[in-house]
Amino acid sequence: MNTHAAADPFDLVPAILRAAGNLGFVGTNSATAGRLLAALCNPTITLDELSNLLSSEPALVVRVLRVANSAFYGVSRSISTVDRALMVLGFDSVRSVAAAACLDRGLAHATQSAALDHHAMVRHSLTTAVAAESIARLVQRDLAGEAFIAGLLHNLGLPVQAVIDAPGLRALAAALRAGKSDNYRQLERSTLRVPHEECAAVVFEQWQLPDSLIEATRWHHAPLFAPGPHKWLAAVLGLALGLASEVGHGFELEPPPILRDPDLMYFVGVTNDMLDQISDELVKRSALIRLATGD
Repeated sequence: MNTHAAADPFDLVPAILRAAGNLGFVGTNSATAGRLLAALCNPTITLDELSNLLSSEPALVVRVLRVANSAFYGVSRSISTVDRALMVLGFDSVRSVAAAACLDRGLAHATQSAALDHHAMVRHSLTTAVAAESIARLVQRDLAGEAFIAGLLHNLGLPVQAVIDAPGLRALAAALRAGKSDNYRQLERSTLRVPHEECAAVVFEQWQLPDSLIEATRWHHAPLFAPGPHKWLAAVLGLALGLASEVGHGFELEPPPILRDPDLMYFVGVTNDMLDQISDELVKRSALIRLATGD
């Protein structure tokens, strides 16, 4: 096993950006899905910008309408246009669905290049997004859209990490499969040059996403250490990771979360009954949005 010490993430920023560019996430030659995802995940996008962006991408419109008319939202009337979807479902829901479809497209190339399990990664990301949105809706409804995006994007650093240090990631995966997961962080530091959270944060800074999404991603495995203004969103994301793992939609290359961490529950303001309510529907809702946004 590779036993080199992890490098200073700041020293690896150029390597992170090169890897992200190779995957189509950043740069002037970035893939369409990468550019769209960056635009859709920025909370400053306006209604007109969202409508114009979708109008320029017919394939994306098909996916959005597929979700709009699915059991995910339970709409009784047929929705045949983006304007109708925006009226019935609302801005945040349409933006979230479009971002989920873009993630599926963007990760198809990235996971292939990085030799990652595309299906498992997309399933994990979507389940985490649905869980995070559901938690926020129960406590701070106005942050539900941002919580969905945070859950959707939190693992985007993994393909970048794999491009930077493919041997290290293979060594980590082999160690985890051999049952050496008692101290994941120590294992990760001994095998990899940079954490996947830092890879994602660098990409999001390049996308000019708000600090709330950058810091929630950077601290999603240690939410209560996030900077004060962003601690709540990071904690929601931490709880969502636990719920995703609880229903069997975890991801093997992430540290195993503490299921229903009482400190996070207290900080966010949720109870076991509230999390039970989310967990009972989580697999079904995740499967519905996955079927609707995938090819």
